Amino acid sequence: MLKRKIGTMMLAAVLAVSSLAGCGAMPSAKGTTQERADSAAGGSMAEENHPETGPAEEGGAGEKAAGGTDSAQGEKITLRVVDWSDGSVNQREAFHEKYMEEHPDIQIEYTMLTVDQFKNTIVTMIKSGEGPDIFPIPVGLTLNTAVEEGWYQPINPYVTEDFAERFDPLSFAEGVTHIGGDWYTITEVMPTIQCLFFYNKDVLQDAGVTEIPSTYSEFREACRKVTENGNGNVYGLIDGGKQMNRMDVMARSLTAAAGGKIAATTKVLVDQGKAPYDSGEMIQALGLIRGLVEDGSIHPDTINISAPEARELFAQGQAAFLCQGMWCIAQWDANYPDLNYGVMAVPVPDGVTDTYVQAGELSPWIGIYKQSKHPAEAAEYLMALYSEEYGYQPGCVEDGTFVSVIPSINEKYMTNEVMKQYYTVAEETSKVVPTIAKRDAKANDFYAEVKDVQPGLGAIVQGIISQSITDYEAALKKLSEDSTAEWKRACEAVGMDYGMLEFPNWNTKEDYTDEAYRELK
Repeated sequence: MLKRKIGTMMLAAVLAVSSLAGCGAMPSAKGTTQERADSAAGGSMAEENHPETGPAEEGGAGEKAAGGTDSAQGEKITLRVVDWSDGSVNQREAFHEKYMEEHPDIQIEYTMLTVDQFKNTIVTMIKSGEGPDIFPIPVGLTLNTAVEEGWYQPINPYVTEDFAERFDPLSFAEGVTHIGGDWYTITEVMPTIQCLFFYNKDVLQDAGVTEIPSTYSEFREACRKVTENGNGNVYGLIDGGKQMNRMDVMARSLTAAAGGKIAATTKVLVDQGKAPYDSGEMIQALGLIRGLVEDGSIHPDTINISAPEARELFAQGQAAFLCQGMWCIAQWDANYPDLNYGVMAVPVPDGVTDTYVQAGELSPWIGIYKQSKHPAEAAEYLMALYSEEYGYQPGCVEDGTFVSVIPSINEKYMTNEVMKQYYTVAEETSKVVPTIAKRDAKANDFYAEVKDVQPGLGAIVQGIISQSITDYEAALKKLSEDSTAEWKRACEAVGMDYGMLEFPNWNTKEDYTDEAYRELK
């Protein structure tokens, strides 16, 4: 039976929960628009996030129930798909075209948002009972919570028995893709860190920077030289400062590279009994960002643009460095084939060696809406999306978009040299960090209970860049105190020992292993 086979695979899986903080872009869809999704979110999102688009058009997602028209009347079945996978937009367009050619009775309505837009949009759609047929879990939400709230239905009854056998067993995990014997979501990619630094070789050469920086001071100096040489047209660093998740990722990666004990984005760990947001390493990391601001080395548009927009300006030669993930590679290869760029590790403080960046953790992604009128057709879509036949997985791996959860596809199609470079640097510099989800069964309840403390880490970084926060050390201290109090409250609410959040045997220079977990029992 399929359930039995999946259960066997799960025994070998890594029990971890994470988020893919990929970035979104303008939609590229068959039969859908950004305005349709904004209308479903209440009509205000168009003006707030895309002021150039104007008010939302009439009609859209709010006018039809999940699953679209009824094929019993001879009309096409409409499958509505919403996500934030802008890094694979070209491959997704080709997939949808091929899929609809081979399924003339199916119409795909695909809407792509940014990560930040998606969370508000999908919650509104679900509350109205008009969720799309296929959609991913928002960053920070656990599978258990989503299922309890009636968001998803198991895909087991609708997929073929051999479908699960295509996947890397490590792409399955309890509380991430499965709950008991039921399979709810499919992971988008095999976990890879999303915080390496891309550098523009031509920009650095024009500024006289001959060595790729590896330390904080070298990085700041390289940014300063580029900015001075750019005369207001080229800057040292650019990023999607409008997206708090990207600012959070950058701060955490710099802190980890400094040797600090800090969990991955949306995850919780404590150090010496408290939230580690005001550690010396965190202060040092944000000090680097503050120094870049003082030097005028951060692109002035950074605070107002999304990650996809930052990616475009980097490719246009307006900055030397960009901190993002593997998803950029395919987009640049398609739109900027002459871009001369490389990948480097996260900078470390001067004199610091043998540190780490948080290794990617497995995260839930896409599933079928519980109220979908066409779950069988939705499952068929998912099986095609993860097949070699329809070209989406091979295209994404070959173009350098991601490492697939299908091992045979990686073996056959990973040929992009920059992707290989990214993957190599990621493997060399990342370490597996402890996760409370693997230590205590109540971790999922904790994550469902805990509330975000504001201003969070990403917002503090935004404040540094916009210069609205001048005393960032005080802001970090308050964040640490408030987070510690909230984490204690959430632990008490779900009956979890607060001590489960601390891993006293964690050595940041080594992967945290199963043996290390056993030592704590």
